[in-house]
Amino acid sequence: MWQVQASFCPLCGAPLAERTLRGRARKACTACRFVLFHGPAGAAAAVVLNDDREVLLVRRAIQPFQDRWALPAGYQEIDEAPAETAIRETREETGLAVTPVGLLDVLHVPDDPRKPANVAVFLCRPDDPTAIPRGADDALEARYFPLDGLPADLGFPNNRRILEALAKGAGYPLPLPGSRHP
Repeated sequence: MWQVQASFCPLCGAPLAERTLRGRARKACTACRFVLFHGPAGAAAAVVLNDDREVLLVRRAIQPFQDRWALPAGYQEIDEAPAETAIRETREETGLAVTPVGLLDVLHVPDDPRKPANVAVFLCRPDDPTAIPRGADDALEARYFPLDGLPADLGFPNNRRILEALAKGAGYPLPLPGSRHP
């Protein structure tokens, strides 16, 4: 599992030492009150639906789930809001510009081999409904699939759960402020 490797305090430069704090082993400064807390990474995914209620998926070029289909998604940059991450990742992986219109879910993914994450999943609309998606960055290809015709080789288990719930009408999101509802 992913862990932060640190030996010295970022505040005062003194060595960090492991000790039990708040019921768990943690690295803490030997000179000041700094405690190194391990937390999950922030990430976002985009459920992009076109006017035919088809969902945009990418075939992954990297592990985990290399060569399988998945939602456009990725880790949040330090200066991004989660919705901005969904927009950036979709553009990087498919070439499409999208607008988030609602929050579908927030997932805790503790078992990702790269690092644990909290994933914000946004319902998005393509800005140009006629634009053709293409695989780019860490996606081999990108294309739309009907919600009732998802590929058998979907990657992340939560992707199938999210898309099947959406196809059944469950969890339809509230619109984000200032957006148009799909």
